[in-house]
Amino acid sequence: MSANVSQLSNPFSTGGGGHNFENSVQSAFVVLMLSGGVVPCLPALPIKQIILQGKYAGYDTDDFIVFVESQDGKRKAKLLAQIKHSISFTENDQIFGEVMQSAWSDFQNDKIFDRETDAIAIITGLLSAHDIENVRVVLERARHTPTVQDFLVQMNLGRFTSDPQRKKLEAFRTQLKVANKGVEVSDEQLWQFLNCFRDCLNLLTLAY
Repeated sequence: MSANVSQLSNPFSTGGGGHNFENSVQSAFVVLMLSGGVVPCLPALPIKQIILQGKYAGYDTDDFIVFVESQDGKRKAKLLAQIKHSISFTENDQIFGEVMQSAWSDFQNDKIFDRETDAIAIITGLLSAHDIENVRVVLERARHTPTVQDFLVQMNLGRFTSDPQRKKLEAFRTQLKVANKGVEVSDEQLWQFLNCFRDCLNLLTLAY
């Protein structure tokens, strides 16, 4: 099985802590590939290829893309990852908005993204406990409900969902509207996107 790593320079990574953090995360995935590890958020298949700085290959979520594939080539999936040193999952956060812009563009592009098998991740070093607790609940609930109707019912029931969690859902909806050129996404589109989106992975998660 081939193990290819492609890399281009990134203007964001010309200095300081952001550069070091991004390189550390990318290196962690390369180690996973070389050591036979598996990728968080994807099926437990061997890593076939990693592309670093994938803008040239048509990806907007481009800090790195990991491709996994079964030995017989019948099962494939990929993870599109954006690395941010810090982020806040709020309606007005600029970095969150940039991440949603890139993620939505790739999510809508069926030439590079398969909604049935692929995932998009934001990998961050600094995240508030409030975001960790509430964003993850929203994303996990989206993945574990069979239909958008079930998801929305649960999100609107007090015994299932808290007000802070509903606020995070609205932050996703608001930022995706901006990413969608000012057109509000449908409930179905929102639910499908949340099914494919992963958050808050840190270096310790990747290493173990």
